[in-house]
Amino acid sequence: MIASIQCFRLGIIAMCLGLLPLLGIACTREDAFNRMMALNQYGMKLQSDLPDPQKDPLGYDAKFPRVTDFNSRLAAVGKTLADANYNAACASYDALAKDYAVNLAAQGVRPLSALEAEARNPPKSRCDLAEASRRSMWLTEEFRKRADAEHLDRDAWQRFGKDTEPVGLLMQQDPVKACAMIDRIATQYGFRR
Repeated sequence: MIASIQCFRLGIIAMCLGLLPLLGIACTREDAFNRMMALNQYGMKLQSDLPDPQKDPLGYDAKFPRVTDFNSRLAAVGKTLADANYNAACASYDALAKDYAVNLAAQGVRPLSALEAEARNPPKSRCDLAEASRRSMWLTEEFRKRADAEHLDRDAWQRFGKDTEPVGLLMQQDPVKACAMIDRIATQYGFRR
């Protein structure tokens, strides 16, 4: 009985939150940025699901328009967000999520407030989002130097891309795990920081 009452209350709360824009209640900066980050996460997954255009050109050609349409629509909302028009940005993000059947909550992004708090008080492990980004750029640059020096082919770049693909998703969700993964990949390739 208590569980069903709690479920009913949660259902009412969820329904009310869904009606907030219809009631004229503003979408906040945090709401808009959280939607954008979740859709960016989904966009990375769409991109990573593209088949190799050389090995499966028909599959690539079939999926590529969906990826470009999604990314174009997502990028177009950027100006609205930059102009601090949060209600319009949220409406556009919600429409995009609906059109692509994206469950925003399932993308597992940390809220903007958590990222801002982390920036104000970096973790003692020193592996926050900024550090994960720095390490990721360093790893890519080290691989680029090797690829140039050893004249590595496209397949080597693709292997590196597949090895590092999960890093992008982890950087926003869990920077500490992203840093650990980057360090493992660096060791695997023989790179030292």
